[in-house]
Amino acid sequence: MIKAGLTSERKNEKGAAMVMALMISFLLLAASAGLLLESTLNTQNVSDATAEQEAYNAAESGIQSAVNVLRGNIAPNPLLDTTKPATDAANKINFVRALTLSTSNKSGDTSTSARLSRWLTYDGTCTDRVVLGSSGCTVSNNYGFSVTMSDPDNTGSQVSYTTTGKFFDSDLTDVTQKTYGSGLNTLVVKYTGTTQTDLNTASGAASTNFGKFTLAINGTGATISAFNRFEIQIHMTKPYTETRVIRGYVETNSAPGNPPKIIFDAQTFTLQGSVMTLNFSWGLPVNQAIIGPPQRYGYEANMSAGDNVITGTMGSPEPIRVLIRSTGYGPRGAVKRLEAIIQKDSFNDLNAPATLTLVGPTSTTSPSTTFNFNPGSSTVTVYSGDDVVSTDIIPPIGVVNGSNLNTVEDSVSGLPPHPFNGTVIGPPSDVSTEVPDWLASPYALDATIKGLANVAQSSGGFYPSGMTPTSWGNNSAGTGVTFCDGNCTFSGNGGGILVVAGTLTLNGNFSFNGMIIVTGQGGITRSGGGNGTIQGNIVVAPYVGSRIQDNIDPATTDTFLSPQYDLSGGGNSTVVYNSKNLGTSMVAVSNYAMGVVEK
Repeated sequence: MIKAGLTSERKNEKGAAMVMALMISFLLLAASAGLLLESTLNTQNVSDATAEQEAYNAAESGIQSAVNVLRGNIAPNPLLDTTKPATDAANKINFVRALTLSTSNKSGDTSTSARLSRWLTYDGTCTDRVVLGSSGCTVSNNYGFSVTMSDPDNTGSQVSYTTTGKFFDSDLTDVTQKTYGSGLNTLVVKYTGTTQTDLNTASGAASTNFGKFTLAINGTGATISAFNRFEIQIHMTKPYTETRVIRGYVETNSAPGNPPKIIFDAQTFTLQGSVMTLNFSWGLPVNQAIIGPPQRYGYEANMSAGDNVITGTMGSPEPIRVLIRSTGYGPRGAVKRLEAIIQKDSFNDLNAPATLTLVGPTSTTSPSTTFNFNPGSSTVTVYSGDDVVSTDIIPPIGVVNGSNLNTVEDSVSGLPPHPFNGTVIGPPSDVSTEVPDWLASPYALDATIKGLANVAQSSGGFYPSGMTPTSWGNNSAGTGVTFCDGNCTFSGNGGGILVVAGTLTLNGNFSFNGMIIVTGQGGITRSGGGNGTIQGNIVVAPYVGSRIQDNIDPATTDTFLSPQYDLSGGGNSTVVYNSKNLGTSMVAVSNYAMGVVEK
């Protein structure tokens, strides 16, 4: 039996179930809305993340595209010099051209930043970027990148240097002067150096001078009976500390009162990217071979009484690093910015001061070594410092001390014990003042050798002692790094950089385009007949512990061993300087990113 009061007590609960149902429905609706919102936001976040990743990828493409340009893989459009082919040095990229508005960008490009528009194709619609993809720049596709180039080291366009000179046959009290004759009848030639401070090369090159020769003819003058060798050292102090040498001869004169001519070994010189040119309106180089060995090969200039200023131009120095700023663009307005420092090459200008450079003393005691130079006996063997692709002329054979130079000069002159019957274009020279940093000591060279070994190992070009290389690099392109960690015999074709930490034997017919570095005690020998050609540089610089497998770090006080160079084993050979081959040989170790950061 239900009590009457219970019904009346629940009359206030009418509609509670409906309210509860509505509240539960509201909670379910709110939860559903939250899930929908979460899904929407998640989709948007995923979409934004994808857009940012695409922008990041585009920025990376910008850095890689700029590096590809710096490696010379893209021709400028338009050409820098339309009178020459795209492959000519005048149309090749370098750091100076990459950083200079007038050469980095196309004519008419209004950008105030060097952005490689002469090498990279910026879009006609989205003019601020290189568009990636085939559809061009549209509302739905603005995927691309833009780059700007700058000099992180502020190398600038100012060059400072001093010059000093000497005659090999000089007055006893003054190496800068030579007096011919005696009494009242003399002919005096004196060199006076110069100092240039903050020479402005902003236009690409600046007019300057490298000192002067002063000629005094007293009385009836005097006869100059023999060519007199001279050297002028250019000591750059800004922006780099480096030395380059101008070499030449004061020639004989035809009569006592007549001024002699001067023959310079070269008209152009390159120092850390600065191209120095002597201005005498010369034509082709002359060869005074009739005077007798060593050959006097180079550019002649007339002298007159009084001051004879060595006028010329100094080019803008080339930075050793550039900073690439790459901005990547993706969908939904996504933007990413990356910066990368690009080093010119990992060995800071791997080159040599002579076509054949022999580094080391005349003798050592521990181990016992003695300098040996036998250039071969064939009459068609050639050593030349005349660059195949430019007007630069370097010494065909270079040593680092006077005693070894005497040995080389005697051989070239046809004297025993190793008389040479071939051709040497240019005079052998002491290049000790021009030895680059990586060749300055066994310790420095060892660091370079180990670096090249790492490059060879990563590219499959490293061969342990006793293993014969299966490839010697690309001959036609002049690229590749081959490392023999011991003795090896080379025949056939090769190119790039070849390092031999033992004895290198040249055998039969061979052709190599690039740089050869031999650090083993046995140096270079020749066996068998045939014809061999090497276009580039050869460096023989032996030291103890050069093999990687020996795991010996030479101390800073260690000295080089005596160089060994013996081509008496037969065959003909041509060793010629080729700066283009040296440039291409550096591809594997050049223009690499020291680091990339996101900004």
